[in-house]
Amino acid sequence: MEDNAIIQLFNERDEAALSELSKKHGTFFTRLAEGVLRNYEDSQVCVNDAYLKTWETIPPAKPNFLRAFVGSIVKRIAVSMLRASGAQKRGGGEFDLVLEELEECVSDNSSVEDEFDNKQTIEEINKFLRNCGEFDRRVFVLRYWYCESVSTIAAELGMAENKISVSLYRTRKKLKEHLTKGGYIL
Repeated sequence: MEDNAIIQLFNERDEAALSELSKKHGTFFTRLAEGVLRNYEDSQVCVNDAYLKTWETIPPAKPNFLRAFVGSIVKRIAVSMLRASGAQKRGGGEFDLVLEELEECVSDNSSVEDEFDNKQTIEEINKFLRNCGEFDRRVFVLRYWYCESVSTIAAELGMAENKISVSLYRTRKKLKEHLTKGGYIL
């Protein structure tokens, strides 16, 4: 079922919207939550909470991209759950490490989460990523969207951890330059 049809089901308050959403994007949402929480059971709770929040939000919200809309809800809930349980207790602090790495690319005047909620910043980062090579873009997204560890990315791509770390460092450096040229004060 297409996303527009699923959104229509939400607008009609048809509970089938939830099962269709889960069928089409459930694996993506679970992987996204696991990237932050590093715990399957907690990820399932997070995704279910996100489905409820989506049900409460549509309508009146009219998302253009359903997967991204619900994905952002999943991410916010996962971050809240992580903070509530303590970052070091689950996931070995991977999410905090990801945020620390990105702090050099965003303004010091606000938290990384606040900066990423800024629509203009998101558009600039997306513009930057569209101009990156496929490998660098994939590594960047795996690390900073899915919160995968460097070792997991290296294993998934069949590469040395050092190559992944160097790619991430160079991409962050280029992102910082891109944002600075775009008028962002870092």
